[in-house]
Amino acid sequence: MIDWEPAIFLDDKSDDNLSRRRDRTGTWQFMSAALLEHPGPGQLHELNDDIESFVHVLGWTVLSYLPSPTGDDVRTGWVSLLYDHSWKILSGTEEGGHTKANKLALGNYSPKMFTLTEPSPILELIQTLASPFQARYGEPPSEKDKKIFESLNALVLKGHLDEEVLDAQPVHRYQLGIERLSSSEWFLGTVRDALQRPGWPANDGAVDRFIAMIDGTTRQWQLAAKRIKTESQLLSACSGPLKRLNTSPPPTPQDKRTPLDDNSDGAITRG
Repeated sequence: MIDWEPAIFLDDKSDDNLSRRRDRTGTWQFMSAALLEHPGPGQLHELNDDIESFVHVLGWTVLSYLPSPTGDDVRTGWVSLLYDHSWKILSGTEEGGHTKANKLALGNYSPKMFTLTEPSPILELIQTLASPFQARYGEPPSEKDKKIFESLNALVLKGHLDEEVLDAQPVHRYQLGIERLSSSEWFLGTVRDALQRPGWPANDGAVDRFIAMIDGTTRQWQLAAKRIKTESQLLSACSGPLKRLNTSPPPTPQDKRTPLDDNSDGAITRG
């Protein structure tokens, strides 16, 4: 997830150390939409970029390698559009990430038509992990939304309405998304919770298959060729399940996180 040789300390934001070259800050397919859409000096690589990269790694892996009745051509198209697509602007700089940003903003990151051969909680987990990014890429609440929220919140404080009435309000959903993006705590907790749920297949390992990259830069093609070789070696060495071994997670402090059952539609709900 991180190339250590170009890494810098978080508190070192001098001009010489700004993360301004995309090919030095991560793998194209897994980089955040924000970094791909806004290249150039001054675009810092921040914590929520790394958190978003984890979502892309998980989504890309599932789309590319888990057994599915969806045809290879369709899956190749999805992977290429979502993770590989790029173009050059007038300055000669390459940009991308628009599809990632749009799908995250709309709350439908995972292709709705994509299914797995053997049902698994993994697709629901990906959708849940992607849901806070609606706050990053979607439209912020309008002034009208804020006034409605203030009015309802006043009634809740007076005991005239239940607190749950605020859950569906754009202001609450936006604030909750921003809060969850401020640290890795909610994401780690959500993954731990998901791994303890029933329904994980006994044999959910990746299959030896290849999703061709039909779009991208020359550098991406070179990296893809290297990646395919590495993946083939890994797959031949291990075909174990994607999920963690059935061991108890370490104790963690209580935090605000919503059970996956409350996020099945991909929306941000009250934690």
